[in-house]
Amino acid sequence: MVKITCKNGFLIENKLLFGFETADPKYINLALEPGADMRYDKLAYALIDYPGEYDIQWIGIECFLGANNKLNYVLTISDKKIGIIQSADVLDIDEVGEVKVRLYQDDKIANKIDQMELEWEKQKLTTETE
Repeated sequence: MVKITCKNGFLIENKLLFGFETADPKYINLALEPGADMRYDKLAYALIDYPGEYDIQWIGIECFLGANNKLNYVLTISDKKIGIIQSADVLDIDEVGEVKVRLYQDDKIANKIDQMELEWEKQKLTTETE
């Protein structure tokens, strides 16, 4: 189980902020969709908004562009390999298939994970208490 709290988005393992309303300089900010251009040196905080591989604060981050212009992530935090899946089409990518926990918001993603019979855990990102 991945530690997630709702705070201006989804705070993952108290290190990464996904789905934020406003970026927070205390965390590594993970965008929902690509930004206008690569602008790392122009910001005073960590923001991933472009596909690629990153190593920030000892966290490995792989970002993939999926259908409908959605960013998907594979995060390596300590010994945990976590996927944030917004697009079902990225589930076919080898790196995405190797995660131990898949985080998702849309139930269609969960259905696709089940249909593909992918192993390991899946966890829904929700602002509601279930």
